[in-house]
Amino acid sequence: MPLAGFMAPVTLVGSLVQQTAETLSGLVISQLANPGHPILYGGSPAIFDVRYETTPMGAIETMMLDCANSEIGKYLGMPTQGYIALSDAKQLDAQAGLETGIGAVLAALSGINSISGPGMLDFESCQSLEKLVVDNEICGMTYRLLKGIEPREDFPAVPIFQELLREKQLLIADHTRRYLRQEITFPGPVIDRADRARWTRQGQKTLRERAAREVARLIEKYAPSRLPEPAKAELTRLMESEARRYGMDALPAATEPSRHAG
Repeated sequence: MPLAGFMAPVTLVGSLVQQTAETLSGLVISQLANPGHPILYGGSPAIFDVRYETTPMGAIETMMLDCANSEIGKYLGMPTQGYIALSDAKQLDAQAGLETGIGAVLAALSGINSISGPGMLDFESCQSLEKLVVDNEICGMTYRLLKGIEPREDFPAVPIFQELLREKQLLIADHTRRYLRQEITFPGPVIDRADRARWTRQGQKTLRERAAREVARLIEKYAPSRLPEPAKAELTRLMESEARRYGMDALPAATEPSRHAG
């Protein structure tokens, strides 16, 4: 995690040079320890905001470092990872949306293979369930962007427009019904697309309120894992063994997911 202007050169190129050296050294260590072990070429580079002494992951320069680092990894023939599509905001607000949305689109267009970011707030320090359901919609839009635009029986075009002139709409046209779901992404209840009258009738819910409601719905319908009991017991035994190595007599008690971060 080189920090441009603090623990790495302030220029983005200089910071990338340092990150490449650090990442390749880690790659060498991993392969010496376990030759042939799978890896992701990535990291968590950032700029350094000298005003607040922080490492803004939502800064456009940080996103540029992530995208450029992925280009280097792909040039070296490796799958890539990046901490992008997250926000430095402390709650689910406009800043969280704009930083995450820009990052998600840039990451997708750059071809980063593993994106570590959705749901994160506060400089990678917090995971918000409410933000996660909003980010799920951002990811859906991004995936649609990657599919691009392609013709779907659009040529010859004259018959479609003749039907439009004749019927005054194309809502129930064969062409519409055949390609509606492939062409248009319909987001879930977190995203508001109703007109103002319907939005008012439905309680004038804010984004945070809709996200909280969706989190509650998902938790309510959650089905526990079907992992066999012997496997669960073995995992618990291993975790307890590791905990004892670090001075813990027992694992922390399970708690309900926190909803304060969103």
